[in-house]
This record gives sequence, structure tokens and C-alpha cells, in this order.
Amino acid sequence: ETVEVTTTNINKESATKKALVGICRKFEDMAETVENAGQSGYQLTSSGLSDMVKDGQKGFLEAYGGVEGLASALGSNSSKGLERIDENSLAERREQFGKNYVEPPPLRSYWSLILEGLEDITIRALLVCATGVLLLVPAEKPDHRATTSIEGIAIFCTVAFVLNLQAGIEYTKAKEFRRQQLELEGDAKFKIIRGGETMETSPTEIVVGDVVRIAVGDIIPADGVLLEGTDIKIDESALTGEPILVAKNIQEPFVLSGTSVMTGSGKLLIVAVGLNSVQGRILAAVRGTEGGGSEENDPGTETNENTRLTTNIEQEEEEENKAEVNAKEVEKSNAGSNLQEKLNDTAMAIGKIGLYVATLAFLLMLGVFLGQPKKNLNLPPVEIANSIISFFLVAVTILVVAVPEGLPLAVVLSLAITMGRLMKDNNRVKHIFACETMGSATTICSDKTGTLTQNRMTIMRCLVGNSANGGTENNITEIKHDLKDVAVQLQEICSPQMLELFIQSAILNSAPTTKVSWDETTKNWKYVGNATECALLKLCTQLGAEEPDILRAQFQDADTKLDWGVKVFPFSSQRKKMSWIIQLKDGGYRLFSKGAPSGILDYTTGILSSDGKSVKPIDIDACQSAIERFQHAAMRTLALAYRDFAEMPTNWDEPLPGQESVSVETQIFAAETELTLLAIVGIEDPLRPTVTRAISQCATAGVDVRMCTGDALATAVAISAQCGILRPSDMVPSNDPQKPKQPKPFFAMEGAEFDERVHVIDTEESKVMRRCFDYDTGKIGEMLRHPFKRDADGEKIINQAAFDDIWPKLRVLARCQPEDKLTLVRGLRRSKLFEDKDTCTQLEKRHNIHIFPDYQVVAVTGDGTNDAPALKAANVGFAMGLVGTDIAKQACDIILLDDNFASTVAAVKWGRNVYESISKFCQFQLTVNIAALCAALIGALLFGRSPLAATQMLWVNVIMDSLASIALASEPPTEALLERSPYGKQRRIITRTMWINMLGQAAYQVTVMCLILFYRPLTNDVFDIKSAKSRRNRRFVKIIFNLHGTELEEQNHDIEMGTAHFTIVFNTFVLMTLMNEFNARKLQTVYRLKTTWHEWNVFEGIHRNPLFILILVITFCLQAILIQFSGLAFKVRKLTANQWGYCFLFGVGSIPVQFLINLVNLATAPAIEFKNSSVSLAAAAATATSNSAVPEEKTADNNA
Repeated sequence: ETVEVTTTNINKESATKKALVGICRKFEDMAETVENAGQSGYQLTSSGLSDMVKDGQKGFLEAYGGVEGLASALGSNSSKGLERIDENSLAERREQFGKNYVEPPPLRSYWSLILEGLEDITIRALLVCATGVLLLVPAEKPDHRATTSIEGIAIFCTVAFVLNLQAGIEYTKAKEFRRQQLELEGDAKFKIIRGGETMETSPTEIVVGDVVRIAVGDIIPADGVLLEGTDIKIDESALTGEPILVAKNIQEPFVLSGTSVMTGSGKLLIVAVGLNSVQGRILAAVRGTEGGGSEENDPGTETNENTRLTTNIEQEEEEENKAEVNAKEVEKSNAGSNLQEKLNDTAMAIGKIGLYVATLAFLLMLGVFLGQPKKNLNLPPVEIANSIISFFLVAVTILVVAVPEGLPLAVVLSLAITMGRLMKDNNRVKHIFACETMGSATTICSDKTGTLTQNRMTIMRCLVGNSANGGTENNITEIKHDLKDVAVQLQEICSPQMLELFIQSAILNSAPTTKVSWDETTKNWKYVGNATECALLKLCTQLGAEEPDILRAQFQDADTKLDWGVKVFPFSSQRKKMSWIIQLKDGGYRLFSKGAPSGILDYTTGILSSDGKSVKPIDIDACQSAIERFQHAAMRTLALAYRDFAEMPTNWDEPLPGQESVSVETQIFAAETELTLLAIVGIEDPLRPTVTRAISQCATAGVDVRMCTGDALATAVAISAQCGILRPSDMVPSNDPQKPKQPKPFFAMEGAEFDERVHVIDTEESKVMRRCFDYDTGKIGEMLRHPFKRDADGEKIINQAAFDDIWPKLRVLARCQPEDKLTLVRGLRRSKLFEDKDTCTQLEKRHNIHIFPDYQVVAVTGDGTNDAPALKAANVGFAMGLVGTDIAKQACDIILLDDNFASTVAAVKWGRNVYESISKFCQFQLTVNIAALCAALIGALLFGRSPLAATQMLWVNVIMDSLASIALASEPPTEALLERSPYGKQRRIITRTMWINMLGQAAYQVTVMCLILFYRPLTNDVFDIKSAKSRRNRRFVKIIFNLHGTELEEQNHDIEMGTAHFTIVFNTFVLMTLMNEFNARKLQTVYRLKTTWHEWNVFEGIHRNPLFILILVITFCLQAILIQFSGLAFKVRKLTANQWGYCFLFGVGSIPVQFLINLVNLATAPAIEFKNSSVSLAAAAATATSNSAVPEEKTADNNA
């Protein structure tokens, strides 16, 4: 670059020249370094940087003078990031080093999906028959040729429609999945540093040279080299298959794309993106595309990678395999199946029945044909062959009718509609069948913070020391948010020195991403980052603190690469604390520590007086008493402390004696002892307004809600009682009104106690230090105890009998670690407690707990990285969309966009609606199939032909049923769905009531068709059929009993050519089917038929689904066009208005017939179905928050 100096000031000119000389020398040194490194074989190219990370070439870094030298060579540095950030510069980088995006594999072409559809054996059979029919056209009689050729062409057209319909559905579904995947990828955001400023961007915008901030829960977006970091551990199992966490530091700086940050935080220099990254190379190998540059030169690279790395592109399969491994015992013990498996079993059974009926019909038609040897066997061979082909065509058509082709369409449409509607209810569905699974959920294990509560934490109480000159006997003062804010009272009580120390403790011992600001538009506080830290920062702002970034900048240390301070002891769910060390201006050092009071008070020696002048002895009992008051008021408690050092400690990162063998995540360090307590705060997080109602709805729906929280037990119990998770009957009555009620045994417990009670202890192994619950004292802490027994996979072995004693009562799991939640999920899914009828009866009598009579279907909410195993092990995993980590979102099935528990209830309702919609369509289509099969058999037996032509049956089966699937799949859910018990994994998809409905409607349809066929007054007087051929139809009854050859030949000729009579049969059948769609909208149960009129009214709520009405109108119009204009193509004749009217009347008759069928349902119901039928659902819900079989008769009806 050329720089002109246009100044008249000699001194300034001289200074500028010196600066320019320094810059030039810097660039000369950099150029020399790059040249020397290049001569050593380390090229600053996309392939060279890619190989550096892939092969772990530390010599590459040394050649460029370390990580900072490499950053400089790439035009970047650790503090300011990329220096040139204009669009042209970024575009040049993408051109030189590649873009951080890998093109997804192309979607399957529409034509390939058509070809796949041709592999269906029934489609092939239809094509063979149609081809045979067309080949025999020249040999037909002249008056038959047009009919025969039209039938063959019509079959070809129908097959083409079916193939295009199936291909269109598959293609649309693939596009939708691709769109959702891109949306999920676009939701990921990373903090990068460019031009000295921190900004958020999507992974696709990251370029080589960017400095990316990484933290717990992030999935690394591109290959990089660690610039700085604290206690960073990476999970590389997605690439290596090894579940061991790998520490990353200056000695081991290479971080691979696709891996996950499990602990710590830091900065990463991006060196390889897109197809040049390790993940991109694997993608290239899988998809057969060309990746990074070195693969061309090294043919062994791909082999090397395949032996060293797992194929990461098949991530979905990888995750499913892991989930299967984690829940292998569940799969063995759980005999239930999901909806797709049930539908497959149902379709297989229907297909077999259709095959038997088709075979029987073919043999009957062939038998009748051969039973007329004089007439039929003397025909020309071509006509005999044509007749046999026609019989085979009818048989194949019967098989096609029997196979429910519309069922997959109904499933896909129902799930697709549900996914769209759930998005409006703040549920983003990742795995489509999770929609349906939620309809069977019996338990929801929910987080508290942000899910049940608003995640708008505010400090409502505070405990500080007294002044140096006086105060209470225990040296503490409790501040409550009554008439004055906590901040105002603190300013009145505490000295400026004390407040300054408090502010420094809160701001300097928090994450750099945590920010608080006042929004003038909404007149509310805006939180970004950890909600607990936000509450502290909000109080600091109210106390008059300066901007956190300004304060932090005052304590930056040039000798470290931290944003401020000299050392960090990061937070972990096991430690329940975090600490940060800063260097003071006078040369000393100060450690700030904050965390759960139990983890701070144990290492505290005194409490700072409110005037900040002295340290007083601390009364631990008084503090514990205050903490309990806070917790019983449903507040989260947090302690803040500090410790001063005259000089830098030499052993500050050493663990305490006895903790050397404990994992780093649980260690307490030497520097975190001998603390001085600053304050204990009580933080309130109010319940969401919708939570209480949502939990009540879950109780009504027979779904348990269990709270899994990291809060203290007293806090968790108070909040769960507020929202209804703990019922009044679950609490032990208290004689002292001043003391809060306590839950009954096992209704609420801490994670350590739960862990101790449900796992098998390995008494043969030596004792180790571990988290433990002491049965004698009831205390929890790190103790020397025998370890837990583990299986071959290293997982703790669950004592299922002990677990089954606890889980029916358990409502609150406090101080819950992620592995406790995982144990709870696995134990619930494996439980067979429902088979122990005596225990279930005792639970109901003693505690009013109803055990659902099937395997538990478990849904779990989670937000942290460590929640991922539980999310995968659950039947449905919900990740938090606002505060959830990328790893949690990757492991889940559904993302809660608003982190609101009420959204999970919406998922339950829509999940049940999916099951209902598909069951409705099954009821509708199987009714059509039964009626059509019966008609085909009657025709084959009596006429040697089906009264419904092949093209007519295909029309009913494909066109009408496809439209019906759309109509029934679009039915919106009703609140009544939450007044029913879960469906259960073993529940048959077709219930006893559905069978009665189907058989009743099919009997009505077959009866009407037989009357039209055989009852002379109906055909003559009502439908007014006067044609010559129609007059022969008046002799049908005689023909039934005396099948003369001549009459049979005439009748067959009528069927082949099409008459008004058979057109009426076909039209009436279609209209009866069309009207039966109204009946299919209700899946009656005996209980609801007996207790509510709503189940009898098939028109209820139809105005809420205009699509249903529109499809009915479209279907009717298509049928009218077919009857009046298609002619020989569908073997029909035009009908008069009078004939249409009577056909419509028979069709409408399906609705009153359903009324009679409902009476049959009530009359034939087993006695058990009427048990407790007088108990209302509201009463049942009021007495059951557990897995209610609401009520018993419903389960009997569902499983009959």
C-alpha cells in the first residue's frame, strides 16, 4: 500500500515516517517468515492449512512462530480478529481458502421416484393386465373394441396418476426436510471478533482467519487452532467414535470441525473451512465430491481418514445408533411399537386379506366361466384369453383396492400439517414421527428455570454482614424486597467500599457473554446470557455500577490471554461454583467465588461487615436458617465470597487433599478455601402465567409432570407446589402454621439420594470419594464409599425393583445432575410396574396414584450440553430454543422456540391429533375396502363379474381416498383430546368401536348395493330404468336362483358395456362413501358416547375446518363430471336429476345409520366399559396427577 504524508508539521511527519518504517519492517518480517515456512514445505494454502489440522502438524505452527504468528500471517490476531473486514476482502478470502459451506447431496430426481414406484408389484400387475387387454383389442368383436381399448387406456392413466401422486409426495417431503435442515443450520450463531469488535454470525459466514469465541455447548463450525482458553475439553466422538473428552491447550491446539465443546471457553483461529475442513473432507468422501487439495496428491488420505474417523455426514444415523445402544435394554423389555410399525402391521394384514379375497374372486369367476362349457369353451381362443385376462384384472383390482394406498398419504399429510401447526405453537420438529410419539406420552420430565418459570430472575432478598460497631448477635442482616427495592436498602445499609466489592464480585466473576440493559421501548430489563448472572448484573446496575466491559477492561492482564483477570476456575454442574482471580492495582491478587451456598459456606472463615471495614465470625446455623427461608419462598440462593492474596499463589490450581483422584469437573481447588463471605442473595424467578393451567391439562390428560432442577430441595418443593406438580395430598400436614409443609417420602428428593437408592453398589471394589447420600444422617456430600457397579458399556446398573418403588411417587428431583435425569428416563422406559396389579392397586388406594397400564412413554426437556444423553434416551427430547446449547438442539427431537412448558402440552395435543387423524382415515378407508371386497365377491359369485368395474374401483380407491386423506388429516385438534388417557404403545390402532363402525357402515353400503341390483321395485319404480337392456335387470332375482346361460351372457354383456343400472350402483356407493367421511370425523368411545352428546354430533366443529368442506365439494364435483361425461372410459351412463337425487338420499342415509351403530356400540360394550362411567373427566383429573387411566373403561375400549 502507498501512503502519502501531506503535513507541514515536521515533527508529525517524522513520527509518521517512523511509524511507516516500523510497519514496513513488520510486513518484511512477516513476508520473510511466510517465505521461510513455505521453503520448509508448510504452504499457507487451503490444502496446507487443512493438512496441518488433520495431521496435527505442530511443525507448521513452529515455522510461523506459533499460533499468534500464524494469525498474523493470515491477517488476524487474537485480540482484534481480522483487520480487513470489508466485503471485497472477505470475498477474496472465500475465493482463496474456500467458503464454510458444503453443498448438500442433490435431491432424488422426480423421474427416479417414478421408477421406484414402478417396482411395486401391484402396479406392475396392473400394467401387465392393461397391456394384455390392449394387445387383444384387434381380436375383439368390433362393438367391443372401443370399450376394451378405453378400459386399458384408463388403467394406464390411473397408474400414471398413482405414480405421480406418490412421487410428488416423496419429492415434496424431501424438499421440506431439506428446508427444515437448512433452517436449523441457519439458527446456529457464533460470536466472532472482526476489527476489534465482537459480533454474531452464522457458521456459513465464517472465513479463514476469523477468531471465534467458543464456549460450552458449541459445535465447532470449522477447523481451527486454539488461541487461548480455560479448561477446554472437546468431545470428538462424532469423528473418532471414542467418548473420551480431549483436553485442548497450547500444547494440543488443533480443534476439529463437528466436535463439541463440553467444558471451558476460549478463542479459536479458523484455518480450514468447508470442504477443506476435516468434516468437509469426510462429506466429500461420502458424496464422491472433491474436497481439499491434498486428497488429489495423496491417494491414501481417504483410507487414512476412514480408519481414523467416523463418517460424520451420516450424523442422523450415528445419533440413532447411539440412542439405540444407550437404550438397548429398553428395546428388549419394551414390546410396544410406534405408529409407523402399527400401520405397517395393519397394512400387511389388510394386504393378506385382500390377496385371499382376490384369489377367491378369481377362482369364482373362472369357475362360473368354465361352468358354461357349451357357451364359453366353444368361443374363439382370443375371446377365452380375453375373458381370463378380465378375471385376472378384476382380481388384481380387488387387491389394489384392499391395499390402503391412501394410508401413507394420510400419515405424511397429517404429520406435515402437524409440523406446520406446531411451529405456530413454538415447537420446531426435527424428527417427524416425534409429533405422533408425543400423543402417547405418559411422563414429562421438565426443567424448572425458563421452562416452568419466566427466566426473568430478580434478587428479592439479600443477606449481608452487620456494621463493624454493632448489629444482631449472629452478625448478619437480612434484606427483603418489601416497600423498598433491595438495591435501595443495600445503599442505605452498606458503605461505598462494601458496595464496590459486591459489584466487582458480581461483574468480574461472570461470563463475558452475560449482559443486561434497560429497554425503553418495552420498559423491561433485557437479559442476554445466564439468567442468574443477569440478576446480579441488574442489581449492580441499580446500585450505580459502570458498564461491565469498562470495569473488566481495568483488570486486563497482558501476560494472560483471558479477557480479564489471570485465572478462571469454571463452573460445572458438579462443583456448583465458579471463581475468577484478578490482579489488584497495588500488586496483590483477589479471588472472587460464587455458587450454591453449600459449596461456599463450607470453605468460609468469616463475613465482611456492611461498612467494609472488618471481617466478623460467621454463624453458619443462622445463615442456613436464612437460606431455608429464602428457599421455602421459592427462591434460588447464591453466595458470593472473596479471598485476598499478597502475591500470586503457587498452589492455587491444585485440588484439595483427597480430591486428586476425583474428576476435574468435581474438584475444589486450594485457592477456593479460606473465603470471606460477601452476601447471600435470594433470586426469584416467577412462574410463567400459563404453567399452572398447562400442568392441570397434563393431569387431565393422564400425563405425569416431574420437575428435574438444579435448585435446592426446598426451592424446588415450593415452586412445584405453586404450579401443581405437588398436590396438597402429596404433602405431610404441619402442626405449625409458620413452618412450610414437607412432601411425603419419595415425592421429592435430591439427586444424590436418588442416585444412591436406585443404583447397584459394587461392594467388591475399593472405596472411592464420590457424591453420596448417608442413610443414617440424611446428609449429602463427597464421602468415601464403594463405587457403583457398571455394565460392559460403563453405565451404572439400575436396580429396577428399587427404582419401581420410587418413581410412581417421585415428583421433584432437586440438585439434579444430568446423569440423574438420564437414569430417571431409562428407568421409566424400562419399568414394567404396570404388570404388578397389586402394587398399582395399593398406590391408588394410599396415594391416589394411577399407573398407566402400559410402558411409559417419556418426554424430557433439556438445555445443557450434558442433557444430550437424556434427550436421546427419551422417547421425545425437547431442547430449549432460547438458552439451549447447539449440542442439546442436535440431540433433541423437538426444539421449544419459546422455552415454555405450555408448548409441550400443545405438542401432546397435536400428537394425539395425529393418531386420531390417521385412525379416522383407517376407519374410513377400511370401510370402503370391506364394502368393495364384498361387492366384488357377490358379483363374482352371481355374475362371474364384479358389479364395480376395475376402473371404477381404482377411482374410488385412489382418487377419492387420496382426497379423503387430506380432508381427515386436516382436522384441527380439540381440547377434548386432553381429556383422554394416552394411547399407549401396545394399543391397537383399530379398536373394538372402530370395528363395529366399519362393519356397520360396510353392511349398510353392501345392503343398499344389493337392493339396487336385485330388488325389482327399486330399480323399476324408484330409479325408473326403462331401457331394453334394463328390462332384463328386472329378472335379477330369478337369475340369482336360476343362472341360465343366456341370461348370464346378457348380464355379463351389460356389465362390460356399462348401463344406467350399474352406474347407479357405482354412484350410490361413491356417495355413501362420501357421506361416511362425516362419520369418520368421530372416533367414538363407549365412555364418551354415554357421557356427552358431542360424540354423537358428526357435524360438530366442521366450521373450523373449511378445507374439509372444500374437499368434499371437489370430490362430489369430480364424481358428477365422471358420471355425466366419462362414458365408456369408466363404463358409466349419464343419470337423470331424479336418479341423482335418490343416489344422494342413499348416501345421506349413512349418517342416521351411524346413530344406530352407536346404539349397537353401547348395547354390546363389555361390562367393564361402564365401570365408573358416571365419574366426570373433570373429577378424574382433579384426583389424578399421575398416569391416569382416565377412566378404566377407556383403556378397556382402546385395547379391546
